[in-house]
Amino acid sequence: MTTLIKNVILIDGSGRSSHKADVLVRDKKIIAIGSFPSYKADKVILGNESYLAPGFIDFNNTSDRYLTLFSSPLCKDFLKQGVTTILIGHCGFSLAPNLYGSLNHLWSWSKTNHINLDWKGVGEFLNSLEKQGKIGPNLATLVGHRVIREDIMKNPQTFRDLTANEIRVFRFILSQSLKEGAFGMSAGLGYYPYQNISYYELRALLDIVKQLKGIFTVHLKDEKRFIIDSVKEILRLAQEIGIVTVISHLRPFLGFEENFNQALSLIEEKSNQVEVYFDVNPFDLSAVPIDNFIPESIKNADRELILEKLDDSKIAKEVKKLLPSLKLEEVVILNAPGLEKLNGKTLKEFASNRNLKEEKEVLLSLMKETRLRAVILYRNLNDSEIEKSLLSSRSLISSNSPNFDDLPLTFKPERAFKSFPAFLKKTSSLGLSIEKAIYKISGLPAKILKLEKRGMISDGYFADLVIFNKDFEIKTVFVNGQIAVDEGELNPNFKGGGEVLRHRP
Repeated sequence: MTTLIKNVILIDGSGRSSHKADVLVRDKKIIAIGSFPSYKADKVILGNESYLAPGFIDFNNTSDRYLTLFSSPLCKDFLKQGVTTILIGHCGFSLAPNLYGSLNHLWSWSKTNHINLDWKGVGEFLNSLEKQGKIGPNLATLVGHRVIREDIMKNPQTFRDLTANEIRVFRFILSQSLKEGAFGMSAGLGYYPYQNISYYELRALLDIVKQLKGIFTVHLKDEKRFIIDSVKEILRLAQEIGIVTVISHLRPFLGFEENFNQALSLIEEKSNQVEVYFDVNPFDLSAVPIDNFIPESIKNADRELILEKLDDSKIAKEVKKLLPSLKLEEVVILNAPGLEKLNGKTLKEFASNRNLKEEKEVLLSLMKETRLRAVILYRNLNDSEIEKSLLSSRSLISSNSPNFDDLPLTFKPERAFKSFPAFLKKTSSLGLSIEKAIYKISGLPAKILKLEKRGMISDGYFADLVIFNKDFEIKTVFVNGQIAVDEGELNPNFKGGGEVLRHRP
């Protein structure tokens, strides 16, 4: 099967200047770039001077955490915005390795009883996905620090440091995971009680990741008041070990803009000494598990114990004082596993249906009713600071979202279906060249992940391609040479063309 894409403005993903060209695709790969006025292809697509770019790489995707990777593996939301490769396994959470067949660590985000786990290690997990053959975009995974740690400790109820022997076991599992195809390790240092992870533990584990040429991604210990100290710790780790590091969803929280600016400056100042990046989403809303609002005084690894405390009227009264003030009409319940009827409702609607009047009582009631299993979406970021971070030479772009293709939502967050066109549109208005913008979402992430023959338009490269017009509307998307999106809509003949990608140490 040959496809000729004619008369496009080609942006090759390297950051170099664009130029007019035709591109010839045979089966999965690009076989020629030039001018082919008389070539007889099986299919001809007239570009009419639209842009042709490499497929976009979503560096922080959470379709695994919400398990939509299984309920709607085509990931239509991402394909329709030009994403042809997703990286999963972030913030310490991953689907593999899974030594004991439990997905309890995903409890806040998903119902897990409908997933049939037929894997333990990363290799088995990737083989399982490959056998299904239904994934829309290409897929790569990290391994989650938390997942391995809790399996080694058999889901402890209290936090403690690992023993020397447990560190050895951890290093072995980590080594095997990278050799079987994981692209690195992620850590969620902002999640209770993982703020207490020692520098020594991370150092001992990241030595293995570095040896096997993987990357490290990390959710900072503190993203607000102590963000500068958190960034300094990660910069020190990255510099001592010499490992490529990506800070997950670096965010300018309202009220902490100055702290954010100093942290951003630190990252940029170190760019000539250490390879540290961060991923960012172009919108000013955050998706937050509601258990994040539990005050430090009653936090515990045992959720049932927390809920018992919340039922105590004296404790509940003190907890309410520490809860944030939220504009109820602007806060949306994004996902409540097991209570899907709440999905898409605002906190104002939730309060009205329960005759709740006091603002903080609403959030407390949601915690109890969902048993701490819900994610809310609300506006808590500074938009002008986000724009600044989008332009940074160290930023990567991500949806930081699952696909919501088939979830029963009355509301769908823009990040799920609009992150990449929104990024292109926003940075164009800020003066970033289209070539540099495309590099940030194709060539650069492919380079960081060492993806073989992806992330650029060049002879012999895989035909992951996106055609979009000058209003940044996605028209056509190719995944490994197959047309996944045609005229902005999912191609009904596309049944999944994404490949499971494996890291090669």
